[in-house]
Amino acid sequence: MRERKSSEKIGSKSQSLDRGLELLEAVNQAEKPIGTRELARLLDLSPAIAQRLVNTLTERHYLQRDPDTKRYIIGYQTLTFGAFLMSRDSLLVHARKELEEVTRKLRVDSYMAALQGRRAIYLMCVTGDAPVTVRAEAGEVIPLHSTAIGKCILGSLPEEHALDLLGPGPLPAITSKTITDPKLLLEDLHKARERGFAVVQNENIDGITSVGALITQPRSGPPMAISLSFSPYFSKNIDVEEAAAVIKAAANRISRP
Repeated sequence: MRERKSSEKIGSKSQSLDRGLELLEAVNQAEKPIGTRELARLLDLSPAIAQRLVNTLTERHYLQRDPDTKRYIIGYQTLTFGAFLMSRDSLLVHARKELEEVTRKLRVDSYMAALQGRRAIYLMCVTGDAPVTVRAEAGEVIPLHSTAIGKCILGSLPEEHALDLLGPGPLPAITSKTITDPKLLLEDLHKARERGFAVVQNENIDGITSVGALITQPRSGPPMAISLSFSPYFSKNIDVEEAAAVIKAAANRISRP
């Protein structure tokens, strides 16, 4: 069973809304269509409450029900939030223009991500036309410890907060080059802060180098960063210093005072 969130303890929040959002997130994270009883067990809800939440979300098209299996997946209505956000948020509109220019200039893939709670997610990805590309979709969860974006975000946090997000370790070894010791990772984050950019070589995907830079945000905003990735084997004309200069300049232009 999942641990109930703090909204049950804070009278200023809506328990029903929190439950509905938690159920929607659970359906979104499920690897396959999921049933009401399974959702009830997963979220520690009574079957009756889970069914009422599912009915409401389905009626408003945030969930879809398979008439044969009676199981649920995310509904198309959820797409409207992302579409409106990408077209109306001035930071994201500006960031897309900058990433498109980074991609055009260096023929690389470029990305933007933000920390949301205890995990980072991609906000956008611009795919280049190099022989090797690394594709990602908005909304995908990003490993914090093995990506340039993740290291930029971790490096912007107090050390205690970063360690809390990482956990005690060992961290997942995504490749043979992944840093799995949190203490060694902190040393790497310190180097990234000193030079103003993070570099990942073969730590998240073998044969891929990624360079990231932090976006300066108002104090109330979530930590955000951008990065680019390329294959040194196929993109021999790009070196790390050049990539760092380009991505840092783009991050500075996106940043807000």
